Amino acid sequence: MSPIRDHYNPAIIHLLREHDRLHHDQIAERKSFQRRILFLMNAIKADEFESSFS
Repeated sequence: MSPIRDHYNPAIIHLLREHDRLHHDQIAERKSFQRRILFLMNAIKADEFESSFS
């Protein structure tokens, strides 16, 4: 795994677990978790993409 994935994966796993604990009717809270997860995943992809050119 890339160093950036090693750095962000624990945070993503934590957010996923918190997301899964929410009830399905807590739509706003679930969407908030989803946005944070996607942000971190995009940060990983952007860093890996940038690193591939160096």
